[in-house]
Amino acid sequence: MKKQGPSKKCRKNGSVTIKSGERLTIENAADFATSIREALAASQKVIIEFDVNVEADITALQVLCSACKTAAAEGKPLTRQGDDSESLRQLIISAGAKRLGPCSHNNGNTCIWFGGTQS
Repeated sequence: MKKQGPSKKCRKNGSVTIKSGERLTIENAADFATSIREALAASQKVIIEFDVNVEADITALQVLCSACKTAAAEGKPLTRQGDDSESLRQLIISAGAKRLGPCSHNNGNTCIWFGGTQS
């Protein structure tokens, strides 16, 4: 059975929630990036919700970082919902992406993807 990739849902309040699905890997990184890009273009707030068992690779981290930079440049909030999966936490650590300080590409805010707090 093929593992599910990202999906999105528009809310009545105008925000868009993108659910990670079970896989955020090289095979569906383009779909994930497209979903985020379209959501940022169509709404004022984008929320990423991670599946508790999401399998992710370095391309997912690259897409998240790029999306965060784009959202910050456009003045739109890009937030996350739910807890990171253990595999995502381990990927962040093993890739050396864990950061606790402010991100110059995110208007000086703490990175919510790689070690900061959730919004």
